[in-house]
Amino acid sequence: MKKVLFASTALVALTGVAAADVTISGNAEMGIRDAGGFTYGAGTAVAANTDVGFFTDIDVTFTMAGETDGGLTFGATIDLDESDDGDAFGDATQGGETIFISGAFGTLTAGDTDGALDWALQEVNFAAGSIDDAETGHTGFNGNAGLDGLYDGQIVRYDYSFGDFGIAVSAELDDTQYPSAASADIVDTDDVFGLGMTYQLDFGGAELGLGAGFQTASVNLGAGDIDLDTYGLSINSSFAGGWQAGLSYMSYENHFPFGGTAATATSAATTGLDDALGVTDTVGATTVVGGRILTNGFDTDHIGVGVGYTTGAISVGVNYGKYDHDAGPEAEGYGIAANYDLGGGAIIQLGYGHSEVSGGAFAPGINVDNDTVSFGVRMNF
Repeated sequence: MKKVLFASTALVALTGVAAADVTISGNAEMGIRDAGGFTYGAGTAVAANTDVGFFTDIDVTFTMAGETDGGLTFGATIDLDESDDGDAFGDATQGGETIFISGAFGTLTAGDTDGALDWALQEVNFAAGSIDDAETGHTGFNGNAGLDGLYDGQIVRYDYSFGDFGIAVSAELDDTQYPSAASADIVDTDDVFGLGMTYQLDFGGAELGLGAGFQTASVNLGAGDIDLDTYGLSINSSFAGGWQAGLSYMSYENHFPFGGTAATATSAATTGLDDALGVTDTVGATTVVGGRILTNGFDTDHIGVGVGYTTGAISVGVNYGKYDHDAGPEAEGYGIAANYDLGGGAIIQLGYGHSEVSGGAFAPGINVDNDTVSFGVRMNF
């Protein structure tokens, strides 16, 4: 990726001391897509067949880096695409920014960064991508976020590597005073804490990566804590000949990890998957916290698998995933991406995603299939 160095050379010449480097990088995408889509109602889901339309997107990232006299490295990045609402510039919000300091002791990172669970696990999309992320936008894909973003999304993570081993711990604090106008049903919450571990093996012709992670938090709606503990495992490998493959598993206690229509809302106010499924916990009206649907007494499991292949300028990736809830609702899907590298940072991309959502006995009116497809070119700068 090309980067533009903003001059600190003049400062060095004038002062005789080292100055931090600031670089800018980015990408642009243009093409055509059919996004498909569907909407949820009370116990039903309706397909929203959209017309084909043009797609354009641009992303710019600023990276700042420096080094202390004692050899500690430090830096920050800000992704302008993730910070269009200005949250990255607030002291109590996040939005595309990460800040770190690193040394022999390890690395401490804060901001819009992965918790220890996500840090440790490998996603199952390999080799190729698409302009609108169609191959990872289906309802079966898991980005391994776990409980990240349950509250304000400001995460602090410490990680340390020694040889082939890596370990990380993380925290996301809830600084909301309860009860609040936006979440009158919540009495109290426990902060999110996470632990992750990785191990890399080299077999000569193949490399194998193992990851395991855990996050814990809880919400109290007035009748005791509802534990939202989440854990996951992943295994991934790269082989001679350009092949990659991976498998992941995650378990979510007492909640469905997506589908809530508001950060925190009551069952009467929601019109998303939570309302359509009729999911309400047994101790209060709140059904959604941090986008997660509370299902007290019922857990969700997810499994994902993916394969990628690269030969010359051609790359192809396929992935599949499924969320399975104890009470019956299921969400699954698969994605396919094919790329042709033109060189110089330009890549022709084709993407496809297929989604299926079923309410099971919980909401038999929900049984929807959806397809998305895109074609275009990505330009990396």
